[in-house]
Amino acid sequence: MAEIIVIGAGIVGLSAALALQRDGHRITVLDPAGPAGGASSGNAGWLSGASVVPMSYPGMLKSVPGWLMDPLGPLSVRWAYLPKATPWLWRFIKAGTRPQIERQATALRQLLGTSVEAHRELARRVGAQHLIQQQGSLWVYRTQAAFQADAGGAALRRARGVVVEDLDADAIRQLEPSLSREIKFARFVAENGHCTDPAALCHLIAEAIVREGGQILPERAVALDQRDGKVVSVRTDRANHPSDWVVLAAGAWSAPLAVQLGDRIPLETERGYHLEITDAQAMPRVPIMSGEGKFAATPMAGRLRLAGTVEFAGLAAAPDWRRAELLLRHAQALFPALPATIAEARLSRWLGHRPSTPDSLPVIGRSRQAANAIHAFGHGHVGLAGGPHSGRIVADLVAGRPPSIDLTPFSPGRF
Repeated sequence: MAEIIVIGAGIVGLSAALALQRDGHRITVLDPAGPAGGASSGNAGWLSGASVVPMSYPGMLKSVPGWLMDPLGPLSVRWAYLPKATPWLWRFIKAGTRPQIERQATALRQLLGTSVEAHRELARRVGAQHLIQQQGSLWVYRTQAAFQADAGGAALRRARGVVVEDLDADAIRQLEPSLSREIKFARFVAENGHCTDPAALCHLIAEAIVREGGQILPERAVALDQRDGKVVSVRTDRANHPSDWVVLAAGAWSAPLAVQLGDRIPLETERGYHLEITDAQAMPRVPIMSGEGKFAATPMAGRLRLAGTVEFAGLAAAPDWRRAELLLRHAQALFPALPATIAEARLSRWLGHRPSTPDSLPVIGRSRQAANAIHAFGHGHVGLAGGPHSGRIVADLVAGRPPSIDLTPFSPGRF
């Protein structure tokens, strides 16, 4: 039995803690914001094994001027943050070659392909079965041009075993009658699922960890004390915790601690917004992705969550709530039953920090400097989907078991 410190109480850290606890270890989870205090609470809720398409693509360099000129575009960069973001953005653009995209998509499929099954197993253990649904997901388009523009992504999915069904207007109406009749084209993936309350899921996992003897402390890790090639303790803003193993799963805040472990990881925050409507007049049956608007509309427990877009502005900049309002306007066009005016009491807004690497692949594996430290962060847009599987991989690495997938594409040393 080992004393293991998990830094980060998002879905990845909590999943790792639970998997390690199942192996008999003593677990302490550290997070100043508590369970689901970051991106794990406000994401779109998708459990998508089909999310294999990397963010970067060939020819992306020509899009950069648009990112800078349109602060409300699907992907934007604040001018004040550009100098700091430029090295990461350059790596991001260079990662978008066709051969690299093919490799990245294959790696993501290996990590995410069992997403729904992994979440069901996790949910059974913590009493969260009611939060996991599998009704598929739908990508929708108004124009044939937008539909064809996403054909490459559909091809990447199909080449990796994802069944993608093209739908015409009549089939769209039958599957999702709440959509605007301007939607003429769609693609449906039946294998996908979604979580109706990601924050509640994380809290149930946290409760199970505590129930089984672990502890979750509202502390910020600031230093990893090392001796003879191992981490011997984790210092926080409140205490010092001796450790036999350390798991770094602090999301967008992981990079400075990774440096202490000898790994310089190019990590950025893709700031994402959501807007929720309680008791929405239009509630889709399945999660929907707007091909033109680049946002997701997910039926949650008693509310409709609109989530998406990417903003580069760092961890400290104030929110630009116009981006959340834009999501609402897009949704009102997508779902005609949504009224033009919605009472403020029925709306809630959120900003979260997706921890993203230039190649859209998370960092999973042993640190190069400390033999007893494991990285598990950088999941970008697929943290919820990949959380349980990533947690099991962490437990396998601690136990010395062969991991379930090839971890080479996710290696901390690949940069």
